[in-house]
Amino acid sequence: MEKPIKRILVGRPTTKFSIAGAALAAMAFLFYSGMKVSSKEAFINGRISTVLSPLPGQLILTKVIAPGQSVLAHQPLGRVATTQANDQVPGLVAQRSLLEIQLAEIKKQISGIDRRLQIYTKQQQQYLAESQTQQKLGEKQSLAILTQLKEELRAIKAQSAFSKQQLQSYKDLYHKRFISRIEYEERKSNNQVLQASQQAKAAELQQRLQDVNAAKSGLQLTGPRTLDAPQQNLRDISLMLENIKQEREQLIARQKATSQSILEVTALLASRQQAVLSSTFDGVVWDVNAENGASVQSGTPVIRILDCNTRWVEAFFDEADASKLRPGMSVTVYLTTSSKITWQGTIKTIRAGSGRVAVGERDVQPPPEIARRQLPVKVLTAHIDINWKDSPEPASFCLAGRSVTVKL
Repeated sequence: MEKPIKRILVGRPTTKFSIAGAALAAMAFLFYSGMKVSSKEAFINGRISTVLSPLPGQLILTKVIAPGQSVLAHQPLGRVATTQANDQVPGLVAQRSLLEIQLAEIKKQISGIDRRLQIYTKQQQQYLAESQTQQKLGEKQSLAILTQLKEELRAIKAQSAFSKQQLQSYKDLYHKRFISRIEYEERKSNNQVLQASQQAKAAELQQRLQDVNAAKSGLQLTGPRTLDAPQQNLRDISLMLENIKQEREQLIARQKATSQSILEVTALLASRQQAVLSSTFDGVVWDVNAENGASVQSGTPVIRILDCNTRWVEAFFDEADASKLRPGMSVTVYLTTSSKITWQGTIKTIRAGSGRVAVGERDVQPPPEIARRQLPVKVLTAHIDINWKDSPEPASFCLAGRSVTVKL
């Protein structure tokens, strides 16, 4: 007998559970793939400036200049002493000599003016003393004249009073017919003359008082407007001294200008004979391109300086991750030799097909090892700004060139 065939029914999952499973799988895949986005290669980059020789000559470096040495902005790193003839040097030497001769002549003129000022100042003091003496004598003379005028006025007043009394007596005698009218009129006229003299003398005394008060202030009210000899001499020598002082100030200005010109020509001459080498910023010596004592030409690279305050990270990613990278994205940077040392950064720019492979370099091709492993696959170069939490360490070149890993 034939055995009956057993049918086994296989159940099918519902559509609801199939869609949910696919979605979870997709999310897990995206999350897992996103977590695995990391750089193929990355390193710390920094700005490097090259100190060039400004003129041909012999290089003389300071003893402390060596890779890893900290330097300050404008710190002398060495100098270049020219060993070639320069056509400008003889002209500059002659120009400086001419300026020095002019400066010596100006100083000689200033010395002569100082002697003249000393002599004229003493003479001015003498004239001033004479003028003061003359003024005191004039005041005494004016006081004597005032005293004399007062006495004369007092005498006239007395005569006028006596004449007035006599005139009254003569008037009575005239009315009584003891004297003639002619004699009475004569006495009356004399009395009027005395009164007029008294008024004139009083006016003269008042004018003299005003002259004395004006003279004390150095003014003159009456007479021709002239000065006495001491005052005239004092005024003349004062004007002369003022002119000499102005001449001296002009010479002092010329002296300062000539001295400044000598300094400028000396500095220019020194720059033609030797030049000092220095950095324009604080940093660390990256390398020394020329040996101490070597002959260099104008424009020869001598020293390269790393700017520890201007550092960033260059990271290379697979181009397949291009859709997962964008400027402004936050990343974590790990030091390759120590995963405990991390920094937070932000992607600034992203470009494809080119990158930076050495500290301080600009436009170069991707690292050879990446190119060999991934040819013909292109790579993405990401410029990442880092929030450096530690101060730069010049002895370790501020970690420039150290390998790091960048992860999203």
